Amino acid sequence: MKQKYIGWVFPLCLALLFSACSARDAGASSSESAPASSSSSQAAQAASSAPETVSAAPETASSDAAQASSAPETAAEPAALPEISLSSNSIDLGEALVLHVAPADGLTVTAQTDLPFQPTFYPDGDGMTALLPISYNLSPGNYSLSIQAGETVSHYTINVTDREFEIQNLTMSEETDAATNTAEANLEWEQKIEPLKLVSDPERYWEGPFMQPVQGTITTEFGCIRYTNDDPVPTRHSGIDIAAATGTPAAAANNGRILFAAFLQLTGNTVVIEHGFGLKSFYYHLDSVSVAEGDMVSTGDEVGKVGSTGYSTGPHLHYSLLVNNVFINPWTAFEQGF
Repeated sequence: MKQKYIGWVFPLCLALLFSACSARDAGASSSESAPASSSSSQAAQAASSAPETVSAAPETASSDAAQASSAPETAAEPAALPEISLSSNSIDLGEALVLHVAPADGLTVTAQTDLPFQPTFYPDGDGMTALLPISYNLSPGNYSLSIQAGETVSHYTINVTDREFEIQNLTMSEETDAATNTAEANLEWEQKIEPLKLVSDPERYWEGPFMQPVQGTITTEFGCIRYTNDDPVPTRHSGIDIAAATGTPAAAANNGRILFAAFLQLTGNTVVIEHGFGLKSFYYHLDSVSVAEGDMVSTGDEVGKVGSTGYSTGPHLHYSLLVNNVFINPWTAFEQGF
């Protein structure tokens, strides 16, 4: 009986011992695999977090750029104040003042004066320029002038000085006078020429001094006080008369645009040139004209030929210079320009 028991128990013990050993080995195997699992998890975490670290760099750069763009800009230098200049504070009858303002970008420039002419400023290089003519009919004395450029204002006193004008006694044939100095002739002049005096091209065509359009003897000076055929009421001579042979070329005194080129009963073949800013040349008594309305001419170009058409006593060129409706001394333009 005892032997049977031992025979049964012994195999059972071996089975239990084998089971225990297997369990121990399995636990050891599980324990060794844990660190590998932990390392894989850490690697995965490191790998997944790496892109976040890289993607943060551009955000920092973008932030720096934004900060740079928000930095205060260097303050712009203040615009230069306009400088207002006047060719002279004292001027003779029959001359013209030149008013200039520079720089004048974006500025409104105006002038106020008690002289009987309102100057207008026109763009001229980096500034603006206006011409202010002084009529030979003006009374000498002091006149006020104010020029405003934006917020800048300058005040001047202009001293207009007297000058001596020659006196002339002219004899005109009754036949010529009756044919040319008529009511119809004067009406034609009023309708065709007077409106042109007010034309002012906003561009300076002229350059430098003017040229005398014809060479010859000066028979009547600018501003001359003329008595014709013993008439007690004198007239004023608006330009200079230059005696020359019929057919002598008459030249453009400076660059400009032809406003008029045709025959008038009073002044014969007549040419009017606009030099810009209202400055004009008038040519009277031409034998023929060589230009047409709208033509652009340069200094020295032929505009016609000397003649004795219209109210004239003989072959000569009557040349006048004016700013709008005020005649001025041509000799100043020949000698120094404007």
